[in-house]
Amino acid sequence: MNLPRPCLLAALAAAAVAARGLSAADLPQSPALSSIVPVADLDGQVKFYLEELEECVQDEAEYRHATNRIDAKAVTKLEKKTHALAVLALAVALHDQPSQFKQAAPGLIKAAQDLAKAADYPSARQGVERAKAALFSTGDSSSLKWMKVAAMAPLMGEVPLIHTRMKRDIRRFDRNIARLAGGSAAIAVIAHGSMPNADETEKPDEVQKWYQYCIEMRDAAAAVNRAVHAKSLDAATEAMAALQKSCDDCHAVFHQDVVVE
Repeated sequence: MNLPRPCLLAALAAAAVAARGLSAADLPQSPALSSIVPVADLDGQVKFYLEELEECVQDEAEYRHATNRIDAKAVTKLEKKTHALAVLALAVALHDQPSQFKQAAPGLIKAAQDLAKAADYPSARQGVERAKAALFSTGDSSSLKWMKVAAMAPLMGEVPLIHTRMKRDIRRFDRNIARLAGGSAAIAVIAHGSMPNADETEKPDEVQKWYQYCIEMRDAAAAVNRAVHAKSLDAATEAMAALQKSCDDCHAVFHQDVVVE
């Protein structure tokens, strides 16, 4: 079939992008997740995010207000929570420690991805119910691997929300151990799970740099998690500074124009 020249050029460009993506598809080898965060923290975050999603659809008027996009690039709260849940579920599935939600992980990923596509309140509410039900589903996680299960914009929109809460919680460190452990675990796996999203950045050719910054953010968040479990405020404070630096360094190179509500 002979394509018109503009179509041919577009096809060639698409092929070039695809080829570039294939060469970048070999992600850095993942360390054992137990060396990053304990699975119990991730299990807790799965339950936390399901509660957050349920809150998003409690009131139809509030839902409509929250999803009224003044800017087409705006990322809603529901989208941020659903995409984060998908990555958390993948991490639970791939964790080398036993998780109470390991078998539920495939169903949770699918339910979160479906919920992210909700176009109206009834479908969003129904999607949340399906996500809650997926927690008790049984699936086979053996075929899962680190791959793109969520979009970068909502994931990167969720990170500063978690980080802000952590900065607030560390001021009363002894009272907020559990929340700091959960938040740092969530950021660690979101950072790791964002590696396959290099093609969504403004600089898709800078794949290795994207991997580097994802790993730095992951490792800094993991250091916060370890310090929190050790109940060391000094170590947690130092690791929080490293986490902030990893975010700042990444933004200096990769900046996606996303409106975070």
